[in-house]
Amino acid sequence: MIKRIGKILVLIIFLSFLALLQFSLITALPDPFRQFNLVLVALIFILFFLDWRVALLSGLIIGFWLDVLSFHLFGLYLIIFFSTLVLAQGILKNWLTNRSFYTLIALMVCSTIFYNLLFALALYLTSANYNILFFMQARFWLSVAYQCAWSVLAAIVLFNLATLGSKRIKPFFLEKKSYI
Repeated sequence: MIKRIGKILVLIIFLSFLALLQFSLITALPDPFRQFNLVLVALIFILFFLDWRVALLSGLIIGFWLDVLSFHLFGLYLIIFFSTLVLAQGILKNWLTNRSFYTLIALMVCSTIFYNLLFALALYLTSANYNILFFMQARFWLSVAYQCAWSVLAAIVLFNLATLGSKRIKPFFLEKKSYI
């Protein structure tokens, strides 16, 4: 019981640090680097390698901190992260049945695109000065392209680090099938 509580506390501290790092440092960087969405990458990585419940808890922790720190409607990040995780879980379970490197990349790209569309739509609904034609602006799609590129790069690095760091995880851990 103490070991489990310790793991949860470490997870809370780590994810709180990631949310603070995203809000305070990454958003202050110049334009191509500020598009790195560290918290979304962390959530999809947790969903891919760990468990659905751990990913939901992580989304709750990160969303809470970003909601507290941002000037948007409170609960906006919680709703967006929850929706993105539900979509990612659906894609992971229904369409991408194996757990390979390419699955992680596809999951990162789909989740990044969905997150950005949902976030822009939520900003339109909650803000008076946000234009509904955001999807026709080149700046929006350039931002999505940068975030997808950063997500793919993070997927490459994190997947290879995970395979190096653990003997249980193989480069492709496909589901074992009996050929007999």
